[in-house]
Amino acid sequence: MRASKTPAGVTPQEISTQASEISALRSRLGVLVFTLDTHLPFFEIAEHLAEQFGEVNVKAEVSTSGPQRVQTALEGKFSAADVLVVVGEPGPDSEDQLMELVEWLLANGRKALAENLIFAVLGEVRADHPVPAFNRVVLPRSYFARTQHSGLRLPWAASARESWELVGAVMNYAVGLGAE
Repeated sequence: MRASKTPAGVTPQEISTQASEISALRSRLGVLVFTLDTHLPFFEIAEHLAEQFGEVNVKAEVSTSGPQRVQTALEGKFSAADVLVVVGEPGPDSEDQLMELVEWLLANGRKALAENLIFAVLGEVRADHPVPAFNRVVLPRSYFARTQHSGLRLPWAASARESWELVGAVMNYAVGLGAE
């Protein structure tokens, strides 16, 4: 499987088309935002995703967890998820953690969830660096820098308000377009 990157410039109008397909396929969409490190803003990312799903009228249950896999499984969060969004940083450490998570999911009977995984990378990704073979969405660190003056509650919402790439990737998987 080749790594893919969700194309930039996904718009709410494009998402709305997929939203009607999702509504026809399922009564709700379960999304788990799983962090590889607790210092990453995974709660804010989950809240932003939930707001965007609301804007396009998709009934989605967005939950958060991590980095403890076993605790997440005991809480039933993996079972309730249709799509897994893994939040990490660029670089080999985060990629190793991602691969460990995938191996754990496969070893514990969560193959479908491992196949519906999106790697949300916080920070700039070097073009010459090979990426894991998963759909990935890059959330630039500039999101954080632009927030201080925005007055918006989420720390990166000022520029993320226009960014629909992550919700677009989740919706692609939800309608079966993202998995090969």
